[in-house]
Amino acid sequence: MDKKNKIIIISLLSALLIALCVLVVEMKSTEKKAYQGLTEIEEDQNMEVENDDNSQYIDMSLEKDIEAHFQEDGIDHERVAYCITDLEHNIKYSMNEKDEFIAASIYKLPLAMLYYDKVNEGEYTLDSTFTYSGYMHEDAGVISSDYGIGSQVPLSDLLNDLIIYSDNDAGHILYENLGGWKEYKEAMTKYTDSISENYYTMDNVTTANTMNDVVTYLYDHKEDYKGLIKNMEKAEPGEYLDRDTQLSMPQKYGMYDYALNSVGFVECNTSYSIVVLTSLGDKGADVMANINRIAYEHFK
Repeated sequence: MDKKNKIIIISLLSALLIALCVLVVEMKSTEKKAYQGLTEIEEDQNMEVENDDNSQYIDMSLEKDIEAHFQEDGIDHERVAYCITDLEHNIKYSMNEKDEFIAASIYKLPLAMLYYDKVNEGEYTLDSTFTYSGYMHEDAGVISSDYGIGSQVPLSDLLNDLIIYSDNDAGHILYENLGGWKEYKEAMTKYTDSISENYYTMDNVTTANTMNDVVTYLYDHKEDYKGLIKNMEKAEPGEYLDRDTQLSMPQKYGMYDYALNSVGFVECNTSYSIVVLTSLGDKGADVMANINRIAYEHFK
């Protein structure tokens, strides 16, 4: 082989080697980007196991499937928080669970629980009545349609309308009877020790962690809250968390301005509780429905 041919062959091999190196670098870069896409929120995502014996049931595919949905739909992670708890094995999967969001009407779930506790303890009966004062009127709803200012409203009506119709006047009457907004907030900490920085202000804020504690407590003591759970099943069935699964699951939804939230639980092969808080406007409905669909497919 003459010198000229050797040079040509060496040049071709060098070019091929360079091309292969570039290809490898590009493949590694693409792989890295894909990995970063799937782990973009790992710092915000958490997985907690209350019992080390249950570590065998950990399955990170749930969080990966939710993250894949976020990537596919271009969801802003900072505007969503969720907590999903495997109620059989006490494993919690979460994202942004300590971030404060506008609670909207999901505050009414622990408020109702406080009154069911009082009925169970004999402090009230469902026939007990509460005064409907003028300053408790917030907007048009079932209570304001059925009762005039100054009326005595039965607790049974207040609890039903509070959950089924998310009636704001019912909520106002009930938390004022506890002493006021801040007194209500203090009372409901019996269900949680996850209190955020601005929790005790007059702002209606919450976190996914806080509401996860509440709904987990509800599930663990569901025999004490049969009436409440039935009302949760009647409130907008097939919507919010339940939109894609159509399970008639018990849930409490809330919306205010750009906030759209819901909290509930699903009884299936591996029962789970779920909290989704969003500040995405109408897009929040798609996000919460998809997250619950993914969770149900995982646990069913």
